[in-house]
Amino acid sequence: MNEWRRSRFGNPAAWYTAIGCGLLGLSLVIPWLSASRTTRAELRADGVANAMLEASRGFTPPLDAGDVQCLLARFYQAAACQGVRTTEVVQVKPAPEGTLLCLKNKYYAFQLSESPLDATARAGVGTVGSVEVLAWPLSTISPGHCVFFYPEGSSRAYSRNLRRSYAGLDQNDRPMPGAAHRRPGLGSVKRSQYPGNDNERWIIY
Repeated sequence: MNEWRRSRFGNPAAWYTAIGCGLLGLSLVIPWLSASRTTRAELRADGVANAMLEASRGFTPPLDAGDVQCLLARFYQAAACQGVRTTEVVQVKPAPEGTLLCLKNKYYAFQLSESPLDATARAGVGTVGSVEVLAWPLSTISPGHCVFFYPEGSSRAYSRNLRRSYAGLDQNDRPMPGAAHRRPGLGSVKRSQYPGNDNERWIIY
């Protein structure tokens, strides 16, 4: 017994030191794992949003049931070509109001919708609507936090979702079409950041 107490394994101080080192290592690993999970979820959402916009090229709103099915097929093809994982992507039926197509995966929702016309712009003869894609988290405790905006014919942007806290498919919790566009009155000034119609700060990337 005395020999056991004199060994390093019988010393309580050694136990406490080992436990402390283990907890210290765990405190360093957990944030890294959490950050890696967030990165994976947001990169996947960004890729799905990009594939949705690519698939919508050539379609003019409004879309009928046949157009939606063709668009879905083109989306899966575009995602496969870009190496985007779509095994968890499913269509939301019925699509939320004001949305042409709505998809979701484990952590994010994606909507393809017609961009509302600028109230200060004058539509010419033969003017057709453009489309936009928005991706946002399904939950406030999701590993993904950012909202991604892919407009047709303009720069893509993202928001850190700090003010509106978009989460879920309810009308009051999801971004509405046109919410991520530059707030009227700012003109066409090219900036890396701009306030949107929803008062979020959108960052061009």
